[in-house]
Amino acid sequence: MRKELELYIHIPFCVKKCAYCDFLSAPQSRSVVDAYVKAVIREIAAYDYGTCRVPTIFFGGGTPSLLSGAQIGAILRAVREAFAVEEDAEITLEANPGTVSREKLEGYRKAGVNRISFGLQSANEGELKLLGRIHTYESFLESYNLAQECGFTNRNVDLISAVPGQTIESYEESLKKVVALQPEHISAYSLIVEEGT
Repeated sequence: MRKELELYIHIPFCVKKCAYCDFLSAPQSRSVVDAYVKAVIREIAAYDYGTCRVPTIFFGGGTPSLLSGAQIGAILRAVREAFAVEEDAEITLEANPGTVSREKLEGYRKAGVNRISFGLQSANEGELKLLGRIHTYESFLESYNLAQECGFTNRNVDLISAVPGQTIESYEESLKKVVALQPEHISAYSLIVEEGT
């Protein structure tokens, strides 16, 4: 029996570092992003993992949706050459609202991404500003609806609680708005303020 291995591929780039984020991520030039993608592909190709079956691939970050469909496709081709990726593998890409377009979303679907995870964090504009997010609730809705139009039927929405100044009522309002959209999954996290953020 082949060993099961779930893959996480980190894309350490973002438009702007959020105030609470302690993940390895930072804004970078297009040339640095391109070089990183090539390095990831070289790293994957350097090993033979053919004995490992892969039921799950997760692109996290940072903001993986800063990459083009072609770049995600190139990484996934390298993964499929090095691993025994299951035919029905769940392949998730984290996306920040406002960083996707129809062209990107169609490219991700063509590459094999079948689950998209939007980092909404809050439907409250004041809370989004405090967190340093680059989007509004309206731009989240545009991105979410566009993903649906492009054929994504497995969608996740991230929410954060314990934001300074957040009330139970404002958090409930965010939850109600997200539940009304009927995503397949909601990830609800409590904010932990790390040193240096």
